Amino acid sequence: MRFGLGIGMGVLVALVILEGVLLLLPVSSGARMAETDQVKPFSHYLPQQHYTYSLGWSLLNARRGMTNDQGFTNSPDFSGQGGVLVVGDSFIESLMLDLAETVQGRLGTALGGNVVAAASSGNGLADSLKLAEFYLPRLRPRALVIFVKHSELSSLTSPPHRGHNGFDDEGGVVAVRHNVYQESPLKQIVQKSALARYLYYNLKFPDWVSKAVRVERPSETSAPTVSPARKEKMLNYYFSELQQWAGATQLQILFLIDGDRESIYSGQLNPKAVRNKADREIFLRVAPTYGHGVVDLQPVFERHWSQRRERMDFMPADGHWNPVAHQLAAVELLKHLKPAEAQRGN
Repeated sequence: MRFGLGIGMGVLVALVILEGVLLLLPVSSGARMAETDQVKPFSHYLPQQHYTYSLGWSLLNARRGMTNDQGFTNSPDFSGQGGVLVVGDSFIESLMLDLAETVQGRLGTALGGNVVAAASSGNGLADSLKLAEFYLPRLRPRALVIFVKHSELSSLTSPPHRGHNGFDDEGGVVAVRHNVYQESPLKQIVQKSALARYLYYNLKFPDWVSKAVRVERPSETSAPTVSPARKEKMLNYYFSELQQWAGATQLQILFLIDGDRESIYSGQLNPKAVRNKADREIFLRVAPTYGHGVVDLQPVFERHWSQRRERMDFMPADGHWNPVAHQLAAVELLKHLKPAEAQRGN
């Protein structure tokens, strides 16, 4: 009895000490997400919220920041009209970088400001459509830049995670469905513990459990195959919805497509890369038919790797863009963005 009590006390003391140590370190704070509804059906954080970011057990790329007045990171507050709106996922959100290192920060410097970003981890094309519907009439930007992951089309029909949107074509009609996010009271309590946040965000303990379950039941987790015709059908809906904004307001829409860096580094096309390449070709073929511009970073990244052998991400620890990729993307975008004088009303 005494032995067991001693062990328990020892564990408790160790946990208290560990909690104290982690409170002094840049453990990821996991910025609190705002609840979503039909008014704001897209993922975003609580506004004006201080946060800390770090990656993995060794707390790599530690950064501290604050969300803007709209609940997004690495973006100035949304004010004024006639600027550039950049929409995307965690690649644009770029929690591991400072604003000046991101593509939107570099564009802002080059264009003299008025470049804002609305991005959240896990966003896809359906999310970008909802963000556009909400912010275009409010900001009236002269240009909309939408980031597209090279593997985006492989998950077009996947059910949306909480706080996100997805495409649905039941009954033969394409529509966007939103999965509402409501914060759990338990999560608010757990996030106050540095040890709990370290296990959840830095060590990604829930992912370990999830992967273990997938090994036992692979049939339940395999992604459904989406036919090229079905992908094109959803893309036609998506592009036509955006075209309505562009046609009515002289808005320039540019898609910024990520390069398949894994295949670039290896010099080989595995089955996944072959599928991504086919999806990219569909996107590159369909988007221009609606008058949308496309900035394909595949040849840009290929050329940079061939000339310098300089990586464009944080792999093997993190597949997100590093400052090199953001710089290359910004330079390429500047070649395609119309000058401010060409915005509506001029």
